[in-house]
Amino acid sequence: MRATHVLAAVFASAAATLAVTEPARDPDLFWHLATGSWMLDHGRLLDRDVFSFTRVGTPYSAGQWLGQVALELAFRAGGWVGIELLRAALVGVATLFLSRAALRIQPHPGWSAVPIVGAILLSRLAWGDRPQLFTLALFPVFLDLLLRARRGEGARPLYALPALALLWANLHGAYILGLALLVVFVIEAQLVRHPMRRYLAITLVASALASSFNPSGLIALTWARSYAASAGQRVAEERPTDVLSPAGALYALLLLVALAAALLLGRSGLSAKVGPPLLWSGVIVPFALLGLAIQRQLPYAGDVLAPFVAAAVPAALGRTRSSSPRLPRPLALAAIGALAVLPVAVGALAAPREPDLAGYPTGALAELRARRGNLLHEYDWGGYLIRAAPDHPTFIDGRLFPFVPDVLADWSKAVAAQPGYAEVLERHDIHLVLLRPQRPLAAALGERGWPVVAQEPGRWVLLVRP
Repeated sequence: MRATHVLAAVFASAAATLAVTEPARDPDLFWHLATGSWMLDHGRLLDRDVFSFTRVGTPYSAGQWLGQVALELAFRAGGWVGIELLRAALVGVATLFLSRAALRIQPHPGWSAVPIVGAILLSRLAWGDRPQLFTLALFPVFLDLLLRARRGEGARPLYALPALALLWANLHGAYILGLALLVVFVIEAQLVRHPMRRYLAITLVASALASSFNPSGLIALTWARSYAASAGQRVAEERPTDVLSPAGALYALLLLVALAAALLLGRSGLSAKVGPPLLWSGVIVPFALLGLAIQRQLPYAGDVLAPFVAAAVPAALGRTRSSSPRLPRPLALAAIGALAVLPVAVGALAAPREPDLAGYPTGALAELRARRGNLLHEYDWGGYLIRAAPDHPTFIDGRLFPFVPDVLADWSKAVAAQPGYAEVLERHDIHLVLLRPQRPLAAALGERGWPVVAQEPGRWVLLVRP
């Protein structure tokens, strides 16, 4: 067995071990768990709003239903540790196949380690406990299998892709990334008349058909496009990448190194020492632009950059390509087994038993349970309140799409105490307001005689209509 298999397992085990030690804190996790719980309890898909009072009954995409059910099953099986173990497993799978792809192009551990670690650091942007973890895992699986087929291992690596596309389309809405990757490989293979071109084209058609078997069918693609178009101003991760941020600077560095190496090598050098230039251009350019336009996509841009940087940099410096030594199979399998067990053992011993709720108004729950009436609250507390205070349907929450544009506009006007905010409160019959105390609305309502019934100074304040 090649030593690169063990090395890939080392990277995967390290990333999974790091992932399992972090507490659950993603604000969207709570409404995903509530959705998964509702579907398990009712035995059917949840395709319309049942959690808010502003959009109750409004249809929305159930395309990530399987991811939500998986999260809730993990929670029912192991509590918060179950969530953390699922996260670790998916991060481990993502890192394993990312490492396999990079080591397939550059087997030298010294040259491959730096871009692999860089891609792992970028992937941490997507370690939040929500269905996007499944996209984080499946994208590098697609990349690795496609590289195997394109580099001469025949059609066999492609056989799994349609089944994975079917699974992905029901786990998370970003399955379009896998199809886009397939499109690039198909176009490049057709242009260069590669022997695998027919198999790749058949795989693309089969994967596209398989991915249409989700609750929303092909309409799921329009849900994703509409969400991305409307969410950018409210959801930070949908904004363009800030190259001065730590993640943005790391990504910019990888991108610049890749560009410099490509310029030094030229087309003939790339073809001889790294691989088909047209393929690498077709893969890197669109995903690099996507990563710059939407910071949520940085992990996938990092995935496609890592193998190229690992191979192109030493080639540009004139280093010869090394080969991977072989290890005795029993020894290699024993090492891989031990590496697989390590994150599980660390999780059992050291994974946090409770989520990190420091950013949520946990102290307001008792008072909320004692009161009735429509509640206006912080946007990023909505998902938590769905699960922690189910007797108070939300005004707005992290699902966002059902609430744009009008409910989001009303919420923004109200919390900023802009002209007309009083009409917003009346129209939605607001009796309770739970906000950060620095919000203009909190001060405005205090001046209008709304009493404070509970508060935690500097963190939250609960006001009630007089």
